[in-house]
Amino acid sequence: MESRSFIYAPAWVKVVSIAVLVLALISAAAVAFYFLGEENGQDWILIAMSLGQVAASGIVIAMVVFFSERDVNVMDLQRRSERLFYETFPNACLLIDFPLEPFKRWEERRVRSAELEKTLRNSRTAIEISHVPGQIDAYYRIRLESGQALVMRLQVNIGEVAISYYIPAASEAEKDRISGILEWAFSRYREIGGYEGGWYFSREAFDNNCYASIHLTRDFGADFLENERKKLFMSNDVAASTRGILKDCLKNGIATAY
Repeated sequence: MESRSFIYAPAWVKVVSIAVLVLALISAAAVAFYFLGEENGQDWILIAMSLGQVAASGIVIAMVVFFSERDVNVMDLQRRSERLFYETFPNACLLIDFPLEPFKRWEERRVRSAELEKTLRNSRTAIEISHVPGQIDAYYRIRLESGQALVMRLQVNIGEVAISYYIPAASEAEKDRISGILEWAFSRYREIGGYEGGWYFSREAFDNNCYASIHLTRDFGADFLENERKKLFMSNDVAASTRGILKDCLKNGIATAY
């Protein structure tokens, strides 16, 4: 078991909420003190006491809700990992290649769930997954309508995320050549995304072929699997970066699949 806040709320929301309640409690006490002993002041004192009671109760409830902790079950974390592998991440990758919309007046456009679903249905990206439920990683074969394909790997260990790309290569020397050409394409991960990692040459078990592979790691924090914003951000960021990497490989004549 591991402890987590009962609900997720940004720190500023917690601070502002408690500050308002404390201010209300102080104001109620001040009003009651001001009218204490005054003729015809009983009504104000009763109102102030009621406000103070509500504020005091609110402070207690806020402290319990914001700062109490609950146990996170191991199976719950694993289910969240599986949803990331099978739903959130591949849905983001569907937008690596998609039909572009013509320009229209922005007043004519509306945000609708049906529009988002239509975009995913019309995606020109096909995705295959190789994953053993319960394992901390999954392999994805991304295929574009143009015929270009790429194998990548997502590994999630609670908050530590690793992204790997596999580029066909016959030798260490070819790995060095590929890594030099694609240095700029992968620089966004390091310089903007905060990832760390390096290139390797190896024969991979998923198809028994040799690859130049780059493995990039970043720690998103212990609450990563419970935070939908972080998971969506990571997935969208990887999808957008992968789109650029595939374009760079095509431009430089680097094969991305055997």
